[in-house]
Amino acid sequence: MSPLAAWILVGLFAVLVAVAVPVLLQLRRTLATAEKTIASTGQRLDVALTELTETLGRVNKAAMELERGAQKVVPVFDALHGITDSIYKVKSSLLTVAALGASLGPMVLAGVRGLFGKDGETEPPSEEKR
Repeated sequence: MSPLAAWILVGLFAVLVAVAVPVLLQLRRTLATAEKTIASTGQRLDVALTELTETLGRVNKAAMELERGAQKVVPVFDALHGITDSIYKVKSSLLTVAALGASLGPMVLAGVRGLFGKDGETEPPSEEKR
């Protein structure tokens, strides 16, 4: 290789280094900033995860208390169910008695009137009048 070619190569290498050094310095600053951002984000993420864990613990406790409360309320609803069944049975019985009273009442009333009525006061049936 000739000395001129060697000097051209050295010059090209110097230009390459001159162009590459600022780029590499900027890359180093960018990577340092990214590292700081990742570190601060990691710290904030740790705090957020800790708070989330505490919150989920409270939610789990509340859910367990709610479940225990629901288990305590179940017998009350069972008792209310039994009471409503009894009320429906009483209602059905009262409806039956009312229906019997409505159907037998006029007959009993007619029988009592016939029993206590005076002999001359009763009208003969319409067929016997003719």
